Amino acid sequence: MIALTCKLAGSLCIMAAAATFGESKARALTLRVKQLEQFQRSLKLLSVEISFNRALLPYAFRAVARQLEPPLDELYGAAAANLLAGDERSAKEIWDSALAEMYPRSSLTLADREIVASLGVSLGVSDQEGQLKQIGLTLQHLEIALETAREQRQRNEKMWRYLGLAGGATLVILLL
Repeated sequence: MIALTCKLAGSLCIMAAAATFGESKARALTLRVKQLEQFQRSLKLLSVEISFNRALLPYAFRAVARQLEPPLDELYGAAAANLLAGDERSAKEIWDSALAEMYPRSSLTLADREIVASLGVSLGVSDQEGQLKQIGLTLQHLEIALETAREQRQRNEKMWRYLGLAGGATLVILLL
């Protein structure tokens, strides 16, 4: 009787772990789409801060950070703090550093990170018009990445959920 109870409890644990794994993979796909949408929004806000409010870069970053959710607020907040602190590095280096700190806590892919990192090319180096052009170019690249992420989510979200359950069931059958 005890052996049967232990087998049943073990089987339930395996099924729960496999289902949780599948759910976490599916959730990561949804979170990536959400974060790419938030990046688009942040770049539009940054564009407004630079063009209409004529805010200097650190203040524009700080204003954008206040309107975002984690982990993207951390990216803009860290970049603003380092720029305001008189960090000796260039704006691109500060942007890249803040992006490297935020990246592990995000659901973005390496390709997404490269798109966002490309924004740093013109930060603090070119004039207002050059920065706005770079923001527009980054927005276009993000739109393509977002479309791809939505397709991947639509195609793979259910698959990961079912794969988690099926994999757990298979493992339970093999172990019994």
